[in-house]
This record gives sequence, structure tokens and C-alpha cells, in this order.
Amino acid sequence: MAAALDPGEQHTNFMQWATKHGVEINGIAPAKFVDRGMGIVAAKDIKLPENIPVHGRLAAALALWYSDPSHQEYKIWQHVWPSKSDFRATMPLYYAEALQDLLPRAATNLLINQRAKLERDWVDLYPHMPSISKDLFEYTWLIVNTRTFYWEYPDLPNSHPRLPKKRKQLTADDCYAMCPFMDYFNHSDAGCDPQSDSKGYSLTADREYKAGEEVFISYGTHSNDFLLVEYGFILDSNRNDTIPLDHLLLPLLTREHVEALKEDGFYGNYTLSSEEPTICHRTEAILRLLILGNKRYSTFVGGDDDGSKEQYRVNEYLVQILTKYSRQIIEILEEVHALEVEGVDSKRAARRSSRNIKDGKEAIRSEQKDVLIRRWKQIGDLVNSAIGNLSR
Repeated sequence: MAAALDPGEQHTNFMQWATKHGVEINGIAPAKFVDRGMGIVAAKDIKLPENIPVHGRLAAALALWYSDPSHQEYKIWQHVWPSKSDFRATMPLYYAEALQDLLPRAATNLLINQRAKLERDWVDLYPHMPSISKDLFEYTWLIVNTRTFYWEYPDLPNSHPRLPKKRKQLTADDCYAMCPFMDYFNHSDAGCDPQSDSKGYSLTADREYKAGEEVFISYGTHSNDFLLVEYGFILDSNRNDTIPLDHLLLPLLTREHVEALKEDGFYGNYTLSSEEPTICHRTEAILRLLILGNKRYSTFVGGDDDGSKEQYRVNEYLVQILTKYSRQIIEILEEVHALEVEGVDSKRAARRSSRNIKDGKEAIRSEQKDVLIRRWKQIGDLVNSAIGNLSR
């Protein structure tokens, strides 16, 4: 860390003048650094608010290190991170509005939550690091988002004083860890399972690998919508893939239905899976309420009846709903196909894309459009497969 020297009277006078003319300066001051000229130094201990989750704190630390030329400790690691342009090419956060409007429902909801978390962390942290631009913080926030591992803090009586002594005091947002080199691994729904303990992370091969064969890890049991929004990719084959049915089923409910489902804890979170069982227990429950009435629904959710006698009626009803949805998917695919893509080989288009980025408007990229088409085809295949299974 470079030594900070007194800036001199002219800089002290300027600081006073700036304050008098409305500039708010809190906890920092100008200083002279050997061989580097003028800069800003912390005039007092600067602490971040306690309510900011680890995600935001890590992003803030990375942004400060990234922007400080004297901080060389992590530069080699930073050089192998994805670039800003990598994120702009793959993350739905940067999709053109026309593409975002055609995202699947689950991806849309995830994107709304992601954007809200990012904005909340920025609003909370900016006053404590005014020298950092939002663009840089957004970049390091996505680095954290795409390169952290879930860390189960052990109960350690001699743990770091900043960590709670008991695991139960931590929330999921506190359990983040960054692992240089391990973040090289790509995801597969069937890959090596990272293990962690008080000493750190370890990874053991799940099978034999030949030299040159890619080794994957599993990020968890995530749907392709989750992988797309959080990491910017989808798997061609994902045994953990699901799609939500809430937008198809909730509009069919009466007020009395809603009250009954909420009272029993069965309101919302209905899913269609690529693996058996095709529909979850919650979906079985709401369908019985819709077509069989309160009495048969109550015996099913209460465990007094497995519902096998009416299963054919439940399946038949859901097939009708899914058949309509299948037609909607075809229409959505037609809309996506019809979107015009910026020409990647045109210098004029490149300049126009650059202007759009500066204006906060993203151009439609062919790779993004292709991913969205693949995703909707996957959803269509999943729906049509479910229709076939339920119609037997």
C-alpha cells in the first residue's frame, strides 16, 4: 500500500471550497502518493453497513481492488475473469428489451429479482465508495454472481471475529465464497460434487476421465431458466429442468380456492418436470381442487386418499391446459424468429451497437436470439412430452 502524504495547502483550500459549494465529502480526503500524484485516502475507518449481504460486499471489494493500480495481489486472477463484453453477449440482464419481453415466465421472474438485488446493493454501497462507477460495480457484482460457491460455515469457537459464532445466525446470502481456480469448472447436471469443510473446498472425480476430456462440476439442481439468468447459458440436456405452471393455473382459481390453498400451504409453486413424476404434488392438489371440489381436495392433501381413482380426470384436465400452452409456445417462437438481428459483419452496425450500449439500449445479438429459440423449443418439448405421458 502506497504511503499517503499531506496534499498541501492548495488542495486543503480546494476541499473547503468544494464543500462550501455543495460537494458532500464523507470520510475521505485528498492525499499525495509517492510516484503517483494525487488521490483519495480514507480520512477515518470506513465500515460498510451491517445489513448488506456478502454478495454486495464481495462485489464492492473486487471493484475497489480492480480500480486501484497499486493493488496487484489479485490482478493475475482478474485477468482470467469473463470480460464485460462476455457478460453483455450472454446475460439476459443485457438482452435487448424485445428479447427480454419474450423470455419464459420463470426467467423473467428471476431476472426481475436479479436486477432488484443488484440495484439494492448499489444503492446501499455507493455512498461508501463514491469513486467506483456503477458500470464497474455491476461488472464485479456479476463476477461474484457467476463465480461464487455456496459455503457452509462450520460452527467454530475460534472463527474470525467478523463471523457469527453459530451457523444458525447466518442466512443463505451470507454463505458465499470465491475459489480462484475452482471457478474454471463448467456446470453439468451430472458432474463432480464439490465438498467443503472448515479447511476449504475439495473436488474428487465422479468417474474415470481420459486425458483431454472436460471435467464438469454440478452447480446444483437448477432449471435451464435459472442457469440462463444467473450464468448466461443453458444445457442441451438437463435432467433437473422444470417449468412453472403458476401462470396457467392461478388465473383459474376463485377467491374461495385461493383461501383454501393458502390455508393448507399449497398456494403457488406448481411445476412441470422433465423427469418423473411429471407434475409435482402441489400441482396434483390444485387440480383436484379445481375439478373435484373442496371435499375430494381435502381428503387428498390430508393424506386420507391417494387420489388414484380420479387420476384420469386430473390428467385429462391438465392435458387441455397444456395443449393450449403448447400452441402459445409456437406463437412465441414465431415472434422470436421474426426479430431482426444486428449485422455482426457490418462496421456501421458495430458503431450503432456501441452507441446503443452507451445510451443504455442493447442491440439484438444473434447468439442471444439463438439461445432464446433453443430455450422455448426445450419448453415446448417438455410440455408436449408431458401431454403424451398424461394421455396414456
